[in-house]
Amino acid sequence: MIDFFGTYGGHLCGIGGFLTAIAALLYARTRVAQFERSVLDIDWLVISELALDVAKLKKAAQKWQNNENANVKVSQKDLLERALAERLMHESGTVQPIRRTEM
Repeated sequence: MIDFFGTYGGHLCGIGGFLTAIAALLYARTRVAQFERSVLDIDWLVISELALDVAKLKKAAQKWQNNENANVKVSQKDLLERALAERLMHESGTVQPIRRTEM
């Protein structure tokens, strides 16, 4: 039994790999044919409009990301300032906060 798999096991694996490759090829070919049928009637005007829409979406996404980065940077700056103020207050226990008084 072991001699059988030792002798013919490689051939069986090769045939299995070959059949798997053929199945993957047929699946890919079917998907490409479906895509070609779906875009068969697209003209250049539609393509240019799609490209313009993609550019608008990209610009909006960049603007949103820039705003988000600015908000995060401001919040981090506030947190650092608070932490520094608290640290200074704890280090020097004799220092009192400045109080505003009118003269």
